[in-house]
Amino acid sequence: MFNHVFSLLFIAQCIQNLKTETWEKWSPPFINRTDLLCPSDHCTRDPALYVTTKNDCCTCWAEPSWKLYSLTYDLVLEYTRRGGTAQLIGDTTVANARFVHSKGFLSKLPDNVCEFVNLIEIEATNNKISSIGNISCLHILDTLDLSHNSIDSIGKDTFKHLPLLRVLRLTHNGITTVEPYALAGTTMSIFLADLSFNNMTEIDMSILIPENRFCQYDFSSNNIVKIVNEQNFKIDVDKIYHGGFVNLNSNDITQWFDFKDLGIDDISILGKVMQFGFSLQNMKWTCDCRMEPFLELSQDTLKRIWRDYYNVTCWDPPEYRGVSITDFFMEEDKLHLLVCNKSSADKCPKECYCFYQPKNRRTVVNCTGVGLLELPTYVPEGDNLTLLFDENDITKLEYREYFNRSSVIRLSNNKLNTISSNAIESIDSNAVFDLSDNNMNELPRDFQSFDPCITKLGKIKISCGCGDQWLVDWVKNKRAEKCKNTTEIICFIGDEYVSTIDLDLGNFCNDDSNLIFLNILFGMIIALLLGVFGVLYTFRYELFILKRRFINQKSTKIYPLFKYDVLISFDDNDAELRFWVMQKLASYLKGACYKTFIPCRDGKFGDIREEALINNINSCKNYIVILCDKYHTEDTFWTTVEWKYIWHSFKQNKERQIIIINYHQLESSEIREEKLKAFIRVGTDIDFSNRKHHLFQDIHERLGSPILTNNGLKCANIKFTAKSLHSQEMFMLDI
Repeated sequence: MFNHVFSLLFIAQCIQNLKTETWEKWSPPFINRTDLLCPSDHCTRDPALYVTTKNDCCTCWAEPSWKLYSLTYDLVLEYTRRGGTAQLIGDTTVANARFVHSKGFLSKLPDNVCEFVNLIEIEATNNKISSIGNISCLHILDTLDLSHNSIDSIGKDTFKHLPLLRVLRLTHNGITTVEPYALAGTTMSIFLADLSFNNMTEIDMSILIPENRFCQYDFSSNNIVKIVNEQNFKIDVDKIYHGGFVNLNSNDITQWFDFKDLGIDDISILGKVMQFGFSLQNMKWTCDCRMEPFLELSQDTLKRIWRDYYNVTCWDPPEYRGVSITDFFMEEDKLHLLVCNKSSADKCPKECYCFYQPKNRRTVVNCTGVGLLELPTYVPEGDNLTLLFDENDITKLEYREYFNRSSVIRLSNNKLNTISSNAIESIDSNAVFDLSDNNMNELPRDFQSFDPCITKLGKIKISCGCGDQWLVDWVKNKRAEKCKNTTEIICFIGDEYVSTIDLDLGNFCNDDSNLIFLNILFGMIIALLLGVFGVLYTFRYELFILKRRFINQKSTKIYPLFKYDVLISFDDNDAELRFWVMQKLASYLKGACYKTFIPCRDGKFGDIREEALINNINSCKNYIVILCDKYHTEDTFWTTVEWKYIWHSFKQNKERQIIIINYHQLESSEIREEKLKAFIRVGTDIDFSNRKHHLFQDIHERLGSPILTNNGLKCANIKFTAKSLHSQEMFMLDI
């Protein structure tokens, strides 16, 4: 699958004397160029020795004819300023011009460099050049060597218009940034790029994988910590990336690559489309789960084409330090050792050891012998969980969300005595489920969904009764005798232990159908009574209110004369509501000869508020409670206190009434206080919207006649007409 992923691009061999070599014309298929010569003897030997094609070999060994036969013209440099500014002197039309100037103090390339359009080579090493500048005018430039300067960045368009640039050397410059596609593109074919010994911390995927052939890209001895994919580079499966050799030695990369982030959704396609060689030595690699999928797919190929420069060694974890990554599969498959630990941030219970193991495609939660008293509330995300809860003190097998994601659940040697049905329902019937050596008395009937030969339950001892015939039928129908070594249910029945495989309940139980019927009937009666009592308790306040409303009970107690007809309780922090109460409701009641007490209006300054409130509530015949969304909340303390004493007084005196005006038209579900909620449920409240416009009439009818006035005479009954009520209440509703 991974043929050629790490194929050897070339074997470096020293040519003792180029003059004795036979050279032949070579026209690269990937670039329009006719001046290159390839050493024919060197690149036409037995291909099996190179594992490369002739084009691959010539990409590394070919030279332009002008270099082999010294057909060049050297230009002269003249400094024009002390700051390192200079210009070239020479014939601007001559072919094969070269500019060579080392160990100077050039701060930039000569100002008139674009006048020499026939420049084929620039060598300006060991100067002070800080920027390459715009050299797109040099269309036939072949070699650019600016090593040992002060260049700090390479733009994506720096070499874009140099289609014949073959050799690029920028080593020892302090380069920190190379923009995506700076070295690769359909218009560029750089055979050799040396950017070693710089200060790069990131490198883009597009730079490492050009479509055209190349010999070597050297990024060694930088500070690269990761490979990025800023331009969302994607491998095109319809193309062949002939590639070359990429040297990333001696950088600061520690984590293996996430190929999806690098534009490779399926790493198995690498061997089909790429013929690259990568050197990744002298780095502190972390050998963990991120490395395993790549090694698993490539191990067969690497065994065949192993070379020393593939010798990537581990640094972390410490127990693998110095171990070559190939040691995980060369002699014995140890890829299962490449795991990633999970921490509490990944939902690993703090007492446990959790890790992801890609070799077995599983996440392991190992809580063996850590003193658990109950199942963990949560475990790491992911499917195919292996849960190891053996040798703890767990007493209850309760439902957990992660059961349906688990393939192995081991709970042997605990203290299990209770198993919930919903926990069993959530476990896959094909899971390995070990419950051996516990203190269980019974098994839920839901175990019928398991196959005892697939779900390894272990040896389970339980107490059995005459109602456990299903258990006997289950193990016999599933042919459990075939897997007695992995699953065996042993019943304690009578005075002996008997395996359910050999158990015949008829020998222990007598059929007593009448007793069974009576037990069922008794159970149904108990359940019915509990249901009735539950309903009565839940709706006790509603029943009390209905009783007070519909059953006319004469009180035998003698109550003192009331001082007020009605107390109005409401949230006086609500300005709109306060205006309506004072200007409309209180005015109407006063006109109807009712004497009202409003706490926020009639309370006396200096009184102990709660004591005065109790006295005034006891002095009122009836109560109007205006229910709004904040009446009985933490924000309205005094209305909560008012309601407490109003209810108490209402409950003690059977002649009193509570009139609820539902000002904000609240539903019962929106009210927290159970007694207020009961008034809404039984429908005794007065809707403030009052579409029939009888709000004041309803209040008057419920209050009844006013108490004695100051002169000792009863107030005359007020006559209401539909017209007057309608006009008054329409005015009220417009507020």
